[in-house]
Amino acid sequence: MMAAGPSAEPVVGRGPLAQSCLVGIAILAFLSGCATRVGVVPANQSHPVAHAAMSQVTLPWWYDPLDREITRRHNLQALLRRNPDRALLELQAVVSRCPEMGEVATLADLNCRYGRKLERTQPQKALGLYLNAAALAYERIANWNALCSTNAWNTRMVQSYNQANAGAAMLLQRLPGGLRTNHVVSVGDRSFWIEAQSGDAFSGPGLYDQWLSADDWNQTGLSHRYRNEGLGARLIAIRTNRQATALEAHQPDEGIIHPSTAILRFGSAYGDAGALKTSLVFYSPALSPQVDFGGRRWPLAADYTIPWATLLSRTRPLFKTRWTALIRPGETSRPHRLYLMEPYSPDRIPVIMVHGLRSTPLAWEQLTNELKGDPEIRRCYQIWHYLYPTGLPFLTSAAAFRDDIEEVRRMLDPEDRDFATHNIIVIGHSMGGLLARTLVTDSGDALWNSTFAIPVSELDPDLEQLPELRRMFYFQPKPYIKRAVFIAVPHRGSKSADGIFGRFVSRRVRLPDELHKFIARLRTSITGLLKPEAAALFDRGYPNSIRVLSPNTPGLIALAELPIAPSTPFHSIIGDRGLGGGPKSSDGVVPYWSSHLPGASSEVFVPASHRTYESPEAIAEVKRILTLHLTELAQREGRVLAGHGSESAERHSP
Repeated sequence: MMAAGPSAEPVVGRGPLAQSCLVGIAILAFLSGCATRVGVVPANQSHPVAHAAMSQVTLPWWYDPLDREITRRHNLQALLRRNPDRALLELQAVVSRCPEMGEVATLADLNCRYGRKLERTQPQKALGLYLNAAALAYERIANWNALCSTNAWNTRMVQSYNQANAGAAMLLQRLPGGLRTNHVVSVGDRSFWIEAQSGDAFSGPGLYDQWLSADDWNQTGLSHRYRNEGLGARLIAIRTNRQATALEAHQPDEGIIHPSTAILRFGSAYGDAGALKTSLVFYSPALSPQVDFGGRRWPLAADYTIPWATLLSRTRPLFKTRWTALIRPGETSRPHRLYLMEPYSPDRIPVIMVHGLRSTPLAWEQLTNELKGDPEIRRCYQIWHYLYPTGLPFLTSAAAFRDDIEEVRRMLDPEDRDFATHNIIVIGHSMGGLLARTLVTDSGDALWNSTFAIPVSELDPDLEQLPELRRMFYFQPKPYIKRAVFIAVPHRGSKSADGIFGRFVSRRVRLPDELHKFIARLRTSITGLLKPEAAALFDRGYPNSIRVLSPNTPGLIALAELPIAPSTPFHSIIGDRGLGGGPKSSDGVVPYWSSHLPGASSEVFVPASHRTYESPEAIAEVKRILTLHLTELAQREGRVLAGHGSESAERHSP
């Protein structure tokens, strides 16, 4: 686009120039790909104006109106200023004689506050203060009948316990040996023997390289932040993906980053020194939302958005591949792969999301966050993303997609008995919906006969190209795909592919030479193989993705006419740009006549352009469909999925 200077004139009426500008605009619209950039920033930098104002008034570490009530009662305010260690010991003695809630809560809070003050200069002492605070709170909370906030002291006790958990988790990593070594820590007249443990199969000191406190970070770019209230430290668990195993090859290259929660548990005295036996126990809150605490079930505190935002903040290289994957699909560093976005659970339904043209799985960042933020969906589903080079024609990518799913199913479930691998939902946007379509359709001979003049049965069975042709043109419904959601999918193509901007981009796509050689050898070895209406598609060798999205593509027309398997309910979400829907509507790229499929369980118009996947209305519809699927599954099979009981109310913020 040209920048208009002071003497710039309108371009209207200047044919070539006007066309050039319109082409540029149209290309941007047609190829509107990925997503908003997501980042994370330290919490104390999120509001610089407010932070600067607060820095004008620096309050002493021990100052708190609620604590002051107790410290005044016991004449400890002056001693706190002069000798905080002595003051805390005296308050500890008071608590030993008279363990009133106010005194205990104040002592725990002051230990946390003093620990935060000493974290940089005396980390070992700060750790001891955190452990002391947590031990004080642990004993009281474990005796409650419920996690309550009926008064300020109860609230303060939970806050201190959670802050102490976070502080201990951060500081233990800084000690020699970190979380993989046991430590003895002393403070005042108390000692703690502490070790890190796994609370479930998906957590623990051996599974991650680093933990960060989620409460220390804010995010930008995602519409909401989802946090669960409860007990424990809300953490971000991070491990470098070294691609050392088959499973790691199907996890994000940027790192394996998941929500984590840590709670401190205290036992009896241990060893000759009488140190209190202490465990820092890690959990995956999505899979273990509640834990036993004091003989009761308690919800775990958790943050589901900040770990996701942390992963997204590292995806700039992936974001850049959206162009390479379209223009030079054979050269992209990530050709095609199914990614597990969270620890695999054999009891939760996988939701596979498939992006569209000139895009990557980053298109699903908002939808993924919203699904992670819904307690019922989070308990019952697990999210997978599929990445593929979008310059390849959809039948080629679809064949790889089907192979990848089979490979991952075998890897995760070699005995073929998991509920998860037999109950999968697929969501496809735009061209990704065409890939998904091949999972729920019986091709029969329809696609082959739409393109080739010679029946497959009459070809030489030893023909070199025959296995690959069968792989692309023949497929059957996958019985493990239990539902499909099509979002702005060009089932019958888009006229944009034949327009000036479609041809402009198409001419710049460079497919791998071996694909062109594949077609050249095939056409040379069998004269008249292609039908006349299909031959034009191969006039420049192997066709690219944009060319085959033309409404005139025989294979696309044939696929659109095939019914979806009766056993697989499917849904359509269609953008109408807020113009009221109807048969003449369009999202700006895909018109209704192309995105409509007869027989859908539901068809919903949303006021969105082709980037329908990030529309709040589309996200709400996906959540409705997933909830409906659970209801129908329960009615049909009487199955309760991944039930862990109810969770406490969640908070979300812009």
